[in-house]
Parts: sequence; C-alpha cells; structure tokens
Amino acid sequence: MDTATPQRPWWSELGAVVPRSLSFARQATRPASGGGVPPLASNPLAWATVAVDELAMSAAYLASRRSAAAVSESAVEDAAAAVERLRQAGVLDDPALAHPAPPLHGAVRISRRRRAGVDFEHVSFDSAYQPPVDLPGSERWYDGASNQQAHAYVLRRDAEPRPWVVVLHGHRMGEPRDLRLLGSRRLQEDLDVDVAHLVLPMHGPRSRVGAHPFPGIDPVANFLGMAQAVWDARSLLTWLREQDAGRIGVFGVSLGGHVAALMAGLDDSLACVVAGVPTSDLATMLADTMRSRWGDSALAASHVLDDNFRTLSRLVSPLAFAPRPPIDRRFLYAAVGDRLITPQQALALWRHWEQPEILWLQGAHIVNNMGASRRFVIDVLARSGVTGRRET
Repeated sequence: MDTATPQRPWWSELGAVVPRSLSFARQATRPASGGGVPPLASNPLAWATVAVDELAMSAAYLASRRSAAAVSESAVEDAAAAVERLRQAGVLDDPALAHPAPPLHGAVRISRRRRAGVDFEHVSFDSAYQPPVDLPGSERWYDGASNQQAHAYVLRRDAEPRPWVVVLHGHRMGEPRDLRLLGSRRLQEDLDVDVAHLVLPMHGPRSRVGAHPFPGIDPVANFLGMAQAVWDARSLLTWLREQDAGRIGVFGVSLGGHVAALMAGLDDSLACVVAGVPTSDLATMLADTMRSRWGDSALAASHVLDDNFRTLSRLVSPLAFAPRPPIDRRFLYAAVGDRLITPQQALALWRHWEQPEILWLQGAHIVNNMGASRRFVIDVLARSGVTGRRET
C-alpha cells in the first residue's frame, strides 16, 4: 500500500519547523477573505505559539510514522463494507441510530486517590458500546481489553448536591494530571461545582494494553472511537443524575470538544456546552493537516477523502446533528493560529450552531488553555446557571 506520509529524516522534519511556522504566521496575519477567522496578531508571542504547534506535530510524526504511515488494504475494504452495512441498517439516513442512549448504570467502582497534590475519586465502569450492526474491522478496535473499562476522575467536596461540570480532555491526555492542566480545581473553587473528568477511549488507563491510534487514519476505528466516547460520556451523565446532580454543563477541549459538541446534538437536558479548539469532522481535519504538510500525493495515499471515510466521519460529526441546547447555551473558543486542528474546524461548528458566542484566541492549539480561555469558560458556565454560588 502507498504510504500516507513521506519518510523524512528527523533532521529534515525538525529543520522545517521554523520555516513552516514563519510562512504560516505571515499568511495568517492577513485578513481572510469572506471573514470568519480573525487575522493573527503580528507579535512574537503569537508567532511562538504557532512554532510550538509545529514542533508538536513534527515530534508526533517522528514518534508514530513507522506504525501509522501506511493505510492497509483491509482497512480500505472494511470501510466500504462498513458503510454498506450501516446503510442497510438505516444509519446513513438517521445518524442518531449510531448513538443509542445508554441504560441505567450497573456496577460502578469508586476509590480515593491522590496525584500531584490533588485528592480525587477514581470512578470506573464497564464501557458497553456496540455499533448498531457488526462492522468489519471492528476486531482491530476491540483487541485491547483495557479500553472496555471507562474511567473518570471526580472532584467533589461532600454529599450535598451541586451542579456538575463534565470535562472532556484532548488527544494524548486522560491522566489525573489533567485535573490541573485543564483548570478543574479553579472551576470547582470559582463556581462551587463538582467536576468529573471522563477518560476518552484509547487514552490514559484505557491505552495500557493493545492501544489503537485514535483518532487516526483507520476510518472504522475513528467511527467506533467517537461513538464509544459519546456512549461513555452519556453513561457518566446517567450516573451523575442518579446521584441527584444539579445542572450539568459539558466542557471539552480539542478531541474532547468534538465529543462535547456531539453530546449537544444528542442530549436534551444539558445546561450548556462549551467546545474549546474543537475538531468537528475528522476527515476534513486530517485532510487539511496532510495537504498542508505533505502535499496532495500523501493525502491521496491516506484515503481520508474517500467517500467511505467521509461517510463514516459524518456519522460521528456534530455537523450531522441539530444542537439541542438553546443558542445562548452553546459556546466555543478557538485559536486563530491553530496548526494541529486549524480554526476552520471550529468555524464550521460555529456556523452549524447558528453562530453562537465564540472567543477567538490570539495563539495556537497547545498554548491556549489558560488566561482568557479559562476566564471565558468560567464566565459562560456561570451565566448558564452551572454554579453553586448564590448572588448576594
């Protein structure tokens, strides 16, 4: 099979970081035609955040290129067969069939933990998602037994019912340190809420054995990963409601922003949804990354724009679902210099959501979850009633 990415030597890949960053930053400072994404500020700090993104992408490429460079013939064939089976089951006409509501909770295991000076509860439960029909290629996804156990890190003070914030992390996260990295201690203290961090599929403790790249260039695995992430998030919501939870807001970052936005199209009772630097369609996100870095030949070899890949991607895209929270309970923030996801992903979601409130950050993807974005998240959660504070 053709390789999806060229096998560049490490010195060539790392040597291209600064030139790529400068080239993009110069172009991004010009106002975009047709509006939408604001121009990038012409200052060294904003440009440096772009270079951080580029360096992270190069490092990820060098670390994973041997295992992820090729798209197998079987993956392409499985995608075609999967689409046909989903068509026969009516899922292509009604994508909600791929996302059934989970039942009431079974056994939930809770233990007390302490990491990096943070006390929390470690909650785990079975992740029972199954696609609506048996899909070829799904055996690659279900190989890892550790992924069939869902986990959440919970911050709560006592048994008194409070509003909750469900936090959904980004790619390559899912460890207890996220409680600090994503600002959850501040959420708990400033808003007087309880906080639950869900671990997404194939991340954190769910990636210990038999980890499958997610998201990646296997379209069936991407479909199953997103669908399982939504199932687990809704299972967590079910458990919280069984605990007499108050209002529940959902806040997701990057990959977690995609899952949060999907939940906005499936759950009627969320107080609000905040999608930070989100993906909104995996096929176009991967295509934009490959085209900009490795050109059209690598893009063609990846098959991410094949009809079957795009169809599977659409079924787990928030763009396929009308948002259920009212427009004043939908929020986004995005980074104008984002090189990992590109701001066009957030822009597409913003338009689909009928242009709700959005914060555009002057910076890139990695260096954004601080300062202005954290204040924005706290403010919009409070305005949506996801707070235990009482006005005096």
